[in-house]
Amino acid sequence: MELELSQFYRVMAPRTTIIVTTVNRKGEINAAPFSFTMPVSVNPPLLALASVPTHHTYHNLQETGEFVVNLPGEGILDQLWITSESFPAGVNELEKAHLTPKESLIVKAPAIKECAAQLECKVVMDRECGDHQLVVGEVVRATALEESLLEGLLDVEKTKPLLHLGGKDFVVGDHRKRVE
Repeated sequence: MELELSQFYRVMAPRTTIIVTTVNRKGEINAAPFSFTMPVSVNPPLLALASVPTHHTYHNLQETGEFVVNLPGEGILDQLWITSESFPAGVNELEKAHLTPKESLIVKAPAIKECAAQLECKVVMDRECGDHQLVVGEVVRATALEESLLEGLLDVEKTKPLLHLGGKDFVVGDHRKRVE
C-alpha cells in the first residue's frame, strides 16, 4: 500500500507525548502537548522538539529561551487535550485544564505537579525544518516522582505514559516487556 508522503509520520507512531510549559516576557504561562520530540544527546543532555512556528509555545521559546518538558500519564489525558486547544495569547492553559503549576528551580517556566517527570531546559539551537521549527534544549534539571521510577527506568505500570497515534488517538503505555 502506497502512503501519502504528507502522512509518513503516522506510521512512526506511537510517539511519546509530553506537555511543554513556557512563559512569555510578561511571565504569562503557556502549555501545549507535543509528540514530535526525542532525546538527542546524553552528554551534554539535549532533547529536541518540533514546533509549529506560529504557536504561542514557539514564540515564548524565542522570547525567553527556556521551557519545561512534563511527562503526563493516563490520569491527565483529558487535561492534556485541553492544553491543545487554541486559546488567545496570554491565556493560561494550566488554569483552563485544572493542572497545578509547580515552581521550577532553574528556568522561569513552571513544571506541572500532576506529571510523572519534569525536565527544565534552556534552548541551545533553533532551526527551521520544513513547516516546523526544530528546537533543541539542554536539560539543566531533571526531576521525577519517586513512585514513577522502577530500577532507574520509568515505571510504565504505575505512570501509564501517553503515546500519540494521531489526532485524538493515544496508546496508554501500561506494561513492560524485557527482551530475554
